[in-house]
Amino acid sequence: MDLQSISDVIDTFFAIFSMTLIIFMVPGFAMLEAGLVRTINVTAVLM
Repeated sequence: MDLQSISDVIDTFFAIFSMTLIIFMVPGFAMLEAGLVRTINVTAVLM
């Protein structure tokens, strides 16, 4: 393996790792926002 292909592999794993973190951040942010509104409005916020 040359240096360019190793760099490509590292870049790919970093991109996948970053996308995974973003996927977990979305429901976390939704739960944060749901906690800031009244109970009756939680469904509207999460939708």
